Amino acid sequence: MAIDTAKTLRNQVLYSIYVRNYSQAGTFAAVEQDLDRIKALGTDIIWLLPIHPTGELHRKGTLGSPYAIRDYRAVNPEFGTLDDFRHLVDAIHTRGMKCIIDVVYNHTSPDSWLAENHPEWFYHKPDGTLGNRFGDWWDVADLDYSHEELWDYQIETLKYWARLVDGFRCDVAPLVPRTRRGRRRAARLLLAVRIGRARLHRPRPGTGVPGFVRRGAVSGVRRGI
Repeated sequence: MAIDTAKTLRNQVLYSIYVRNYSQAGTFAAVEQDLDRIKALGTDIIWLLPIHPTGELHRKGTLGSPYAIRDYRAVNPEFGTLDDFRHLVDAIHTRGMKCIIDVVYNHTSPDSWLAENHPEWFYHKPDGTLGNRFGDWWDVADLDYSHEELWDYQIETLKYWARLVDGFRCDVAPLVPRTRRGRRRAARLLLAVRIGRARLHRPRPGTGVPGFVRRGAVSGVRRGI
């Protein structure tokens, strides 16, 4: 959570949901059916763990980790369609709650859309293959943010989702470089997200506390993305 996050926001109640494991059906529609109960618990913000398709290459277990994302700009078809997701978010808003989603920008699955179309945007091991810097994370490949085009792609992706949801929880945010270029790119993002009337807060390094995009005015970036 950003250092300058208002106390009123810090005190709000988050309810975390992983769609696949939340119900027997494992769908957006099944989550929607339970919203009244969730609201009655005093929930202010529903935090959805990754909603995107999961990679198949080097999967952990049978179903894979939701943090090995195959396509940042799609929803997992096992959860439902994009329209199903929109309907869920609308239902959350109707009940006076907000919705944030996980953003996993340090890495993707090795068979992701980005890996297949832009392998040059990834960290490569000495043998030239895609890899990661953490040995037990064998199901993901790290992104290389020295490429300006990658920043542009990720910013456009955030702008897309910012039109649908209220905020983001930034997974392993401290591993995404805080370069001068990154800060400039992040500033561009904040200005662009004005279209969605949102404000981005970066999580405090070393925490898993959600970053939050708040509807309202856009301000400057303290540390970049």
